Amino acid sequence: MSYETYTLPHPVLGPLTGRLVENDSVVHFRSIPYATIPARFCPSQSLSTIPETFDHRPHRQFTEYGFACPGRPHDPSDLPGELPRQYDEFKCLTLTISAIKSQLDIVSSGSLEQLNHLQKLPVLVYLHGGSFTEGAGHISSMHETIRLASFSITDSSTPTILVSIGYRLGAFAGLASQDLLDEAIENGDEDIFNQGLFDQRKALLWIKKFIGGFGGDEDRITVFGESAGSISIALHLLADEPLFSRCAMQSGNIATFGRTLKWEEVNGIYDKLLTSVGGETGGSKEERLEVLRNIPQERLWKEFISIGGAVMEAYYGNEGTFFKKLEGVVPVHSNHVELTAKREWIDGVIVGDDFWEGYIFKDGLVHAKHNKFVEMFKTVFGVEIGTKILESYDIEPDEEVWTDQVKFFVRLMYLVGDLFFQQPTAQMVDGLSKAYYGTQAGEDEKRRKVFRYQFNLPNLWPGSPFSFVPGHHFVEMFYQFMTFRERYPTHRNNFYQRQSEGIARLWIAFANGKDPWEEYNEETGFKIQLCDDVNGWHLRTREEDVERSKDEQWGERRYRQWELITKGFEKLEKEGGREEVERARRRLWDMNGYMDD
Repeated sequence: MSYETYTLPHPVLGPLTGRLVENDSVVHFRSIPYATIPARFCPSQSLSTIPETFDHRPHRQFTEYGFACPGRPHDPSDLPGELPRQYDEFKCLTLTISAIKSQLDIVSSGSLEQLNHLQKLPVLVYLHGGSFTEGAGHISSMHETIRLASFSITDSSTPTILVSIGYRLGAFAGLASQDLLDEAIENGDEDIFNQGLFDQRKALLWIKKFIGGFGGDEDRITVFGESAGSISIALHLLADEPLFSRCAMQSGNIATFGRTLKWEEVNGIYDKLLTSVGGETGGSKEERLEVLRNIPQERLWKEFISIGGAVMEAYYGNEGTFFKKLEGVVPVHSNHVELTAKREWIDGVIVGDDFWEGYIFKDGLVHAKHNKFVEMFKTVFGVEIGTKILESYDIEPDEEVWTDQVKFFVRLMYLVGDLFFQQPTAQMVDGLSKAYYGTQAGEDEKRRKVFRYQFNLPNLWPGSPFSFVPGHHFVEMFYQFMTFRERYPTHRNNFYQRQSEGIARLWIAFANGKDPWEEYNEETGFKIQLCDDVNGWHLRTREEDVERSKDEQWGERRYRQWELITKGFEKLEKEGGREEVERARRRLWDMNGYMDD
């Protein structure tokens, strides 16, 4: 397919060629490398120039997508315009930029007077999700940022640069062991473990350093991400590196992690992986690492998943920790909101989720046994509060009473989803609201803002495992980038396209320093922005939402249930400290404990 190109004479990086798209209003620079990887499992090395050779593409030509980190294979026929995906663990650290052509024309003109008066544009950066084991938002047509950039020009005259980042996943990013620690110490490496997060940090540093040459404002960077992307944002906040000034966390934060892994556990995963690929746990460190570094990348990914490699689990590490500025404090369910609230360099936060997050766990919960789950649940929270939580979800709290399996399965999906997504979301937004607007908040805190939303549109695609489910985990991705708008039903005056434009409009306004809707604080009645299949995008107070949602067909908003779960965790912390809360979350995460024998 033919296309027009545009070459930008970047003042630092030199000439870069991208695609002209969207009626020549946007220039799409695909898969620009920001770092290289010297060896598997090693820290990436930041780039300050464009390498002569990086992958198969001609030098300085960024009109085609590059590579993704190896992950779950995908079917390109599912997505309009999607090409077969290419995987390479050493060539995946790239980012894609949707720049505004009119702004690039000014940069390209070279006129000193024009450049001195250039109004730099805000930058909106996307971190994809995928349980830290899969995903390729920087090269996927589903997550393509072209239409968002174009919409920012045509809809509200607030042109905004869009960037999406690729980073390492699974074993390539998260493997940890004494062998890797010893090697890192020998090499003098400071970025030890959590390589995917360090990759993201280097990408964000690259953006701050070079986005000015694309007409962007390095001091007005907003990041947004869903699920693992949202958790990543929460982790960057706690790392206390001021890489962005605003963020939108969509369905995820520290408390979404099922558990925080211990040193002996990550070493156990390492040994298990080594054994599964035919290696020996004896011998030297060099021999063990050589085995793992020599197996093909596709096999490493599959073996890591097959042994239960960390999916939505965390290991922070005492050596080379990602959180050096926390000085030994480990971020967990009990303290992450308090730590996040101290980040004074953030001036605005969007926090939200989807209505039925727990539907994502359907395959894991379908064989859950009522009696086993109830027994475990009351053991974790205690009989009194455990019973109250179960009853609030219409789950029979007596394990000896027969319960209809289908009814139990549906109620359980709501409860488990709330435990790991929606209660943490409520915990975060309530905690930030108290910190930013409470009576003890200083002037610096009161300048910061927090905004709450919940998304409840359905999955529109027949044949999907999530077909027509309202507000399932990640469903907003089908709307947010507007890449599926040709597939939306056209009835109700293009209702779904209008809601897609609505979320784009809100996030772009936020990136431009505006209030996307009213803040979430007690003075304004805790306003929450909602999107559902009847009303579209609309604002309610929490009190209004409690009453109106009682009559809505998808179900009542579960504020009361989230508060009961919060009280349950607070009781555990009071009785046994933060360690008791983490033990409880481990038991709740271990679904094998209440399945069929």
